[in-house]
Amino acid sequence: MGEFLVSKKGIGYLIIYGTQVFNLSIVMSGIIILILISFILYEIIDKIEKKLLKK
Repeated sequence: MGEFLVSKKGIGYLIIYGTQVFNLSIVMSGIIILILISFILYEIIDKIEKKLLKK
């Protein structure tokens, strides 16, 4: 959340900048990148959890 508020670079900054200049393609690109990163991290953590809790 902090990246959205005070950053000068990064995905959050890209999304905020896109909203300020009314460029929907920049905003949607940033959101899609965040979704992809979240999905990949979730899958990695899920596999690690399954490996560690395997009985």
